[in-house]
Amino acid sequence: MAAKEGGSEGEEFVYRISTAKEWEELQKNGSIFGGELDKSTGCFHLSNLDQVRPTLQKFFMNVKEDLYILQIDAKKVISCNTSLLLP
Repeated sequence: MAAKEGGSEGEEFVYRISTAKEWEELQKNGSIFGGELDKSTGCFHLSNLDQVRPTLQKFFMNVKEDLYILQIDAKKVISCNTSLLLP
């Protein structure tokens, strides 16, 4: 699911699987530009709740660093190219 203003219809929250590095960047700057997958596809990847586990299994099984699952209010997501801004 690519980031778009307001999230998917009917979704209260969307979820972002982030590395510790991305989480630190978000805390410091208030925005992140995503990981390698996001940059290579030109799309900021978010998940519905039922997509989190399959996404972890498909893309993050070999990640050695800590991962964070961010719960984001879908109404507050603002699309800005491939940057995720949280007001």
